[in-house]
Amino acid sequence: MLYLLKLEWIKLNKLLSFRIFTIFYFGLLPAILLTGKRLKELPPPIMTNEVFFIFPTVWEYLGYVGNWLCFFFFGFLSIIIVTTEYSYRTMRQNIITGLSRRQYFMGKVYFIVAMSLVATAYYVLCALLIGYFSTSSVYWHKVWQHADYIPRYFLMCFGYMSFGLMLGFLVKRTGIALFLYLAYIMFIELILRWGVHLQLIQHRSMHFYPMNAVEDLIPMPFTQMADQFLSQYGFRLFLSPLEASVTVVVYSLIFLSLAYQVVKRADL
Repeated sequence: MLYLLKLEWIKLNKLLSFRIFTIFYFGLLPAILLTGKRLKELPPPIMTNEVFFIFPTVWEYLGYVGNWLCFFFFGFLSIIIVTTEYSYRTMRQNIITGLSRRQYFMGKVYFIVAMSLVATAYYVLCALLIGYFSTSSVYWHKVWQHADYIPRYFLMCFGYMSFGLMLGFLVKRTGIALFLYLAYIMFIELILRWGVHLQLIQHRSMHFYPMNAVEDLIPMPFTQMADQFLSQYGFRLFLSPLEASVTVVVYSLIFLSLAYQVVKRADL
């Protein structure tokens, strides 16, 4: 595993997009949340901006910021690390020089696992530091009250990246794969869920679409709209954490299985 990760690092360390995306993630994750200190008037039910920074709610709001950043930066990155291999024919070179197709593919999987772990560790560090310096009285049970967000954050990163990895292997062209990634998450799935599924069936199965399950791991931390949705349709707006976690694991395995089938059948 370490050998395959080292190979991936050698290839990606010189990739400009890898450096840009990781730098933006590390910089923007705390920066976006901290801009909330400048917000003086907030819509109900938020009464004060302190809720963004104090324990235990800092886990929710920072996680929601990270949800958007992981969707954009790490989803894009997982596509680019595959499509650039096709562009520069390094996949063919790796296999000719000794890697099996399975080893080549597992190198990509190990990489997205490693990136998800790094992103999660940084999320934990930022949450602890922001919460510690913003909470007037720090109590241990308050600090870790929402510790379940940590594994959910990891699964969220891994879900976005496994979906991007599959698109990269299926499409092979960077521009088209990035377009399909954005189009599916931002438009196609929403149209299917709200414009088709909800109108025809009005059943909570509308929540089990793959990217919605990823988003529901760390959903928007406002409850008012969720309560209105429950009263209108008879089921909740979000999946439960357990439902979302299981669904994301299943979909991620499906995405990776499809990607591996492409690698096995690829012409070199």
